[in-house]
Amino acid sequence: MSNLDLADGLRLLHEASGGEYLGHQAHLRFAWSLLDEADDQEDASRVACLTIRHAAEMGGTPAKYHATVTIFWIRLLQHLRDTHPDVSSVSDMLERHPPLGDSTLPERHWSNLDDDEARAHWVEPDLIPIP
Repeated sequence: MSNLDLADGLRLLHEASGGEYLGHQAHLRFAWSLLDEADDQEDASRVACLTIRHAAEMGGTPAKYHATVTIFWIRLLQHLRDTHPDVSSVSDMLERHPPLGDSTLPERHWSNLDDDEARAHWVEPDLIPIP
């Protein structure tokens, strides 16, 4: 297990957002940075979940945290990074794979994203498997 913790996650989240609204592309930059610094995909997922859950709770919107969606983006980015090792940034990956910019992409893979279990823990997709 890496030494990454909540403080590292919050630092990376702040850097990804530039101190402004944390939209979809900022979330992708955050995930990319975590994958750069974490030991592996599981470690990046752990810190992403910890950080985003904490930020949602501190912002008074704990219902915005969604474990399955958070882990989906980490897994997808890791797959794309493995498939395209020549791509070194989120912006370059978005140029190569425009669907990455679609924040509704997880809805193509799950029919039950509103389920409490999917919000709290990773749930395997029931529509389209992910790599």
